[in-house]
Amino acid sequence: MQTIMMTVGTSLLTNRDTESDNKRPWLGQNRIGDPQRALAWMKSAELERISAETNTYWRLDPTPQDVLILLHSDTPSGLECAQILKLYFEQELGQQDVSLVPLPGLNYDSNEQRSSLERMAHLLKHWVEQAKGMVTFAATGGFKAQSMIMALVGNELGIPVCYIHEQYDALVYLPYLSGKTESQQRVIRVDLPDSGRQRSEVIQVQANTAHHRPRIWPKVEKLLQETLWVDRVRYDPQAYAAPKNGLKSCPRKTPDGRHILWIHLHESTDTHMAVMVETTGHTPAHLEQAAAELRERLGRLL
Repeated sequence: MQTIMMTVGTSLLTNRDTESDNKRPWLGQNRIGDPQRALAWMKSAELERISAETNTYWRLDPTPQDVLILLHSDTPSGLECAQILKLYFEQELGQQDVSLVPLPGLNYDSNEQRSSLERMAHLLKHWVEQAKGMVTFAATGGFKAQSMIMALVGNELGIPVCYIHEQYDALVYLPYLSGKTESQQRVIRVDLPDSGRQRSEVIQVQANTAHHRPRIWPKVEKLLQETLWVDRVRYDPQAYAAPKNGLKSCPRKTPDGRHILWIHLHESTDTHMAVMVETTGHTPAHLEQAAAELRERLGRLL
C-alpha cells in the first residue's frame, strides 16, 4: 500500500484546452458549477489533460486500495476543484480511500503566507507519521509555495517528491540534498530477491532498432542492468500503454509468476521505445516496491 499526498490547484477550472476541440464546459467562468456536468466532461477527456492532479495520478499508477490525500488551498476555487476531483477519483477511477484536507490560511493574502506555510510543514510531518505504507509527495498542483514546502519536508524526512515536468512530459523526482537516499526513507522497504542472470545478459533488446531509441535509453539501460532484481528486459509493444517517459505495472506475469513492469520512453513520434521489465518479485509487496523504486530512479534521470 502507498499513501499519495497531492497538492491541489485550480487547473481543473482554468486550463484553456487550446490544443483540443473537447473544451471544458465552464471555460472562462470563475466556477466549475454542476459536479455531474463536470464528471461527464472528465469521463470524455484524457487523464493527461483533465488537470495537473489527474496527470500526476495516472503516472503514479495507484491501486484502488492506495490512500489518496488531496491537500487544497483555503480558497473557494481550490475547494471546488478538490471536491470534484475526489468525486472523479472515487466514482470513475475506483479509488476507495480519498480524503480532502484544507491547508488553513493558505490563500492569496500575502500577509498570512509565512505562518500558513509553517503550519503546512508541521501538518505534512504529522500526516507522514500517520500514513500507511510508502509515502509519496505529489507537488504538481497548487501554489508554488506549496511545492517548495513539500520539497523541504520531503528532503528532511526522506520522502520522494515528484511533479510533472512540462518540457519532458514526464514525472520528475526531486533529488535528496541532505545526504538521504532511497534506503533511508521512513517506511520499511521490502527486499526483492537478486536475479541469478549475468548482468550482461539482462538487456535483450534488438540491436537493429537503435535508430528509434530516445537519447535517454543508454542511461535507462545502465540503470536496469545495475538493478539486481531486474531479471530480463525485452521489447514489448504493449508497453506503450504506460505513460510517456514513465512506467506501469503489466497485468500479466511471467510463466513462473514473477511481476512485470512496462516502460515507455518517448522523445518524438519517430523516436520512442517500449520495453517490458521482468522482475524477481512474486508478491504484491514485491510489485509495489519494484514499481516505486524504479519509478523514482527513472524520474531522477530526466
